[in-house]
Amino acid sequence: MLVVRKRLTWAVTLLIWAMLAGCESRNTARTAEQTSKVQPVSAKTEQLAVDQNSASDTIDLTQTQPSGNVSKLHEIAFEEKKVLASGLLVVIKSIHQPDSAIIRDPFDVKVTFSILQNHKVIYQDTANGMTYDFDEQPVINTLYPLWIPTGKTAGELLVAFDNRPSKELARRFYIKDGRVAKIDTLLTFDGPAKDYDKDGKLEFAGFYDFGEEWDDDKGRHRQMYVPTLYYEIMPNGLQLDSVLTEKQARADYGAFLGFKDSSQPGILTSKLPKGSKYRR
Repeated sequence: MLVVRKRLTWAVTLLIWAMLAGCESRNTARTAEQTSKVQPVSAKTEQLAVDQNSASDTIDLTQTQPSGNVSKLHEIAFEEKKVLASGLLVVIKSIHQPDSAIIRDPFDVKVTFSILQNHKVIYQDTANGMTYDFDEQPVINTLYPLWIPTGKTAGELLVAFDNRPSKELARRFYIKDGRVAKIDTLLTFDGPAKDYDKDGKLEFAGFYDFGEEWDDDKGRHRQMYVPTLYYEIMPNGLQLDSVLTEKQARADYGAFLGFKDSSQPGILTSKLPKGSKYRR
């Protein structure tokens, strides 16, 4: 996977700490940082607790503006490329922003995402600096971007993107005749393709989102129905293997409730078949 390198995150983080340090009291004994891994940095509230017993001694970073010269935050520049096939590559490149722009974290850095084929840009879009950053997701990093050829210069290009707080998703670009003919969205796969059903063909497996568990009004434990979907590699691209998907859903949940996630009414964990990976 093409990523915004860790040096971007660390460089911006260090600069933020340096500026905040100048604003703190010299009498501060210690600083504690509270973070949430569910929400993006720019969408969450972080607190620096000077005294964990005093709510009035905290700083809300969502309300704090960097003071002084912030030009150093604009000096972070990068360009990353990945060749996927002969003449086909993807490029992520930072966009220079004026010194007047406020950059508090890596999400505020702007980048361009481009697809090039035979030295021609066939698609380009603008995103924030963390859209394609998966340093903590080695499987995503290794597998994506994913190229599924369907002809000499045609195929399906899958690019994973950040979808926090939900699971990552992948945009699928259908490339044909030197252009992007269509774009849709797929789940992200859990790993390389395998012959899951021993039919001599390879399939990718994955699910759309993380499931939830709860106790109903009778105290019975339930969980969401989140089927694993299998996509078989065919000469004309990826195709949903409905037979294998249904078979696995029955093995996991004891029933096939369709290809979409569902929480109504939820699966009773006590009713899960023996051998199910979800049975408690």
